[in-house]
Amino acid sequence: MVPLSTPPSSYTAAIERYLTGSGIAKSSARSYRISLTTWGWMFASEPAPVGPARRGAKPPVFLISSIDDPALPQVLAELAAARAVS
Repeated sequence: MVPLSTPPSSYTAAIERYLTGSGIAKSSARSYRISLTTWGWMFASEPAPVGPARRGAKPPVFLISSIDDPALPQVLAELAAARAVS
């Protein structure tokens, strides 16, 4: 177990830490993992896989500090809008 005072090394590690410590059912953790993984693609400014390609897709590896990028809200808004259209 990693102490909470140690920041996660990547977004994927942060997801796993959150889901492991959340105490939620495996089925709920699976749903959360899908959503959070989709956000990971968006954080990396890449379109998330859709349909069958989404199952088991791993988000790109990036530093958790990337979430602090001031341009991120605009990037996410554009990607979410594009995803809603498709």
